[in-house]
Amino acid sequence: MRLLLVVIWTLALAAGCSSKSAKPDPFAGLQTHMDLTELRHLAEVRDGGWYIDFGTPAQSKYTVGDWRSGWVGKGADGDATYAHVGIRGRVYFGADRPEALIARVRLRPHGTKALTPYLNNKQLKSVHLGKGDGFAEYDIELPQEHVTTGENYLLLTFGGTTPIDGQDVSAAVDSIWIGSAAELASGARPPAYDTMVANVRVGDEERQAVALSRSSTLRYHVLVPKEGMLGFGVGVEGESEAPFSVEVSADGEPSVEVLAGSATSTWSDQKADLSRFAGRTVRIDLRAEGSGAGRVAWNSPRLLVPERAARTLDPAKNVVVLVVDTLRADKLRPFNPETRVETPAIDRFASEGVVFELAQAPENWTKPSVASILTGLHPQTHQQKTGDAALPSSAVLLSEHLKDNGFATGSFIANGYVSDRFGFDQGWDDYTNYIREGGSTEAKDVFDAAGNWIEAHKEERFFAYIQTIDPHVPYDPPGEFVRMYDPSEYDGQVRPRMTGDLLEKAKRKPPEVVFDARDKRRIEALHDGEITQHDGFFGAFLERLAALGLSDDTLVVVTSDHGEEFDDHGSWGHGHSVYQELLHVPLMFRLPNRLPPGAKIGDAVSTLDISSTVTELLGVPPMAQNDGHPLVGLMLGEALTRPAVAFSDFQDDRRVITTGRWKLILRGNLTSTMFDLEKDPKEQVELDASAFPVGRRYARMLLGQFLGATSRGDWLSAEQKGGTQLERKNAEMDDTIRDQLRALGYAH
Repeated sequence: MRLLLVVIWTLALAAGCSSKSAKPDPFAGLQTHMDLTELRHLAEVRDGGWYIDFGTPAQSKYTVGDWRSGWVGKGADGDATYAHVGIRGRVYFGADRPEALIARVRLRPHGTKALTPYLNNKQLKSVHLGKGDGFAEYDIELPQEHVTTGENYLLLTFGGTTPIDGQDVSAAVDSIWIGSAAELASGARPPAYDTMVANVRVGDEERQAVALSRSSTLRYHVLVPKEGMLGFGVGVEGESEAPFSVEVSADGEPSVEVLAGSATSTWSDQKADLSRFAGRTVRIDLRAEGSGAGRVAWNSPRLLVPERAARTLDPAKNVVVLVVDTLRADKLRPFNPETRVETPAIDRFASEGVVFELAQAPENWTKPSVASILTGLHPQTHQQKTGDAALPSSAVLLSEHLKDNGFATGSFIANGYVSDRFGFDQGWDDYTNYIREGGSTEAKDVFDAAGNWIEAHKEERFFAYIQTIDPHVPYDPPGEFVRMYDPSEYDGQVRPRMTGDLLEKAKRKPPEVVFDARDKRRIEALHDGEITQHDGFFGAFLERLAALGLSDDTLVVVTSDHGEEFDDHGSWGHGHSVYQELLHVPLMFRLPNRLPPGAKIGDAVSTLDISSTVTELLGVPPMAQNDGHPLVGLMLGEALTRPAVAFSDFQDDRRVITTGRWKLILRGNLTSTMFDLEKDPKEQVELDASAFPVGRRYARMLLGQFLGATSRGDWLSAEQKGGTQLERKNAEMDDTIRDQLRALGYAH
């Protein structure tokens, strides 16, 4: 008995010692929202100066993804990675303050003997390039008076080119190191991208870490999630300590030090509360301020959010996708409480479903936008950017995918661009385009036909795609709806059936038709009346679904392909700009008893996310080729595991990123415009770039990463492998199809 008691006492003592020595997990109850080690290509690195490593995944955030910026390919020569540059190359880098800097460019010239740089459009001193065949360093002085706080534009121009691999090349650029004269003279080791992450032994433990010198900064720009935290481990090689700090900067506010300590020869796990910055774009600096040999190592830096229980949703049986052609979001009360437009059916629908308050169309006109909705591909991927472009047979539409998964599929389309001529007839059991077939395009008739088809297939799983066109020109609602918004008499030049032709002439340069204030009131009244009339037909359609007993098990998605301009920015109609009146569209999902009714989500999303969201809610496999991402987690209150952004195009001339409050428009000549959608939703005030350095840099970096991606569905990844690119196909445009499109106001 005594022996037994001794054994029990010994075991208890051992257990107690074990519990005392076991370290509590500082990250218990948290899960990774964003792995910053995986995103190290988006980090800016200061180590003896800010270092730009060309020919690596870290390049895109400085060169706009090489889109129209003069960079024409990447390569490697031994340990050196490089990018070829043509007669000029553009680079965008950040500066914390106006100060005299040096840009140390390591390059190998090809076909040029001189480099003339410009900083923020001010010409600097030219640099003579050596004759050697290898790489050499050349210093460019950046005077303090030309350096601005925030983003700076460095233009490198060269004196000649030589053909290499089919491109005209002036030089191969290995790196640009930007810092003060003292920094560049410090003898610091260049923090090359390929060597930043290593297995680092600190004390007796080895961890993977981002390793830099003891005097360095690792900088990230992020959108902070709700209840967000920053977590990481930190340690230093060698015996002595190295002070570290974490500093967070938001536009318009002083920087805040949220954590400070000393890195030692033992790993230390740290976390910093970022909840005060929730929903805001910030810059996070992981800063080391020591000296001596041995590196500071940042182990697994990541954004963290509270763990959420695993979710399960019973799949919907059916799906209806409604695209209301030419319906801008701010005409509807769920998106703009101050609108005058009466839409009781949509208001009720929004209260029963989930509203995405900042959904963006990928393009500003029908064909590319609808192609993105039905394929889940970005316009640069599906290439439906011109009037004669057509989807090839290799394009997989949501209709084909759902048909392969046992769904009956039917389409009811009132826009001539979404037609068989342009490849949209793929995958439908029943395909109807009322323009092409000479049928009625009135919303009542389209909804009636869709309802009849649904009733005939109600025992099956079905996908019904409906595209109404009532708010599109020509605007011609019955008088009762016109009088709701313009009750006074009108005898001006605006005639309902002529509105398509009138708007086309009004947008010409110079305009052939000019509207006075009275004409403008009439035009908007006609458009608003069409929206209200359409709402009645939509409400009747929903009532029919309910009468058929289908409401509870049918996912209904409501969106638009683009909006319409009414002289918001000096023009009319659509298909010409990338302002919000054309890109901001409604997006709502209703699935009773599964999606939270009345939920409103402010994150920027794209309508190309519709197909991937639909497949997840239907419980079918995702489409193999899809650039979008499911929005189900957002609808259920979860934080995204990627930046909340939406990308839009206009042909080959404009590229747009919308992220939270910020919208950055980039034009083909690389001039840019930025707006604060929170304070200025109608985009009337162009922002001073230097006033919002954090938001601007965040938007530019993510847009560059996207534009440089070959796999747009995985655009955030450093490793761009493969990616979908549909072959270009053109449709035959005969007089019949041209006349049908002209009837809808497509004069081109």
